[in-house]
Amino acid sequence: MSQHVEDRMCEGKERQRLYEEYRKDLLARQLSNAQNFDKAVLSLSTAGLGFSLAFIKDIIPLMKAAYLGLLLYSWYLFGAAIILTMISFHSSQIGIDRQLILAERYYLKCEADALTKTKWDTATSWLNRLAGIFFLMAISLTIAFVSINIGRK
Repeated sequence: MSQHVEDRMCEGKERQRLYEEYRKDLLARQLSNAQNFDKAVLSLSTAGLGFSLAFIKDIIPLMKAAYLGLLLYSWYLFGAAIILTMISFHSSQIGIDRQLILAERYYLKCEADALTKTKWDTATSWLNRLAGIFFLMAISLTIAFVSINIGRK
C-alpha cells in the first residue's frame, strides 16, 4: 500500500467507526470478565468456607488436628473475600452513579475535563484485587491444613 493511501485511511470516519466498535467490544469483554471474577470469588469463597466449616470435622478430628491456626486463618480470609466482594458491588454502583453525572457534564454541558477516573473506580479495583488475593490465600491455607493433617493419619 502506498504511503498516500495509508495516510488517507488514518483520517477517515470509517477508521473512527472501527475504533469505536473495537473499543465497545473490548469494554464489553472487560465488563464480562469483571462480573465473572466477582461471581467466581463470591461463590467459591462461600463454598470453600461452607465446605470447610461443615465437613472438615468429618475428615480431620479438630481436637487432634495439627496447625489448626491455618484453618482458622483460611476461614477469616474466606470471610474477608466475601465481604470485600460485596463491598465492591456497592462501590461499583456508586462509581457508576458518579460516572453518569460526569458523562452528562461532558456530553451535554461540554465540560472537557469532566470525564475522569473517580475514586470509586480505584476503590472498586482495589477491593476486587484484595478479594481475589484473600481467596487465593484462603484456599492455600485450607489445602495446607488438610495436606498436613491427612499425612498425619
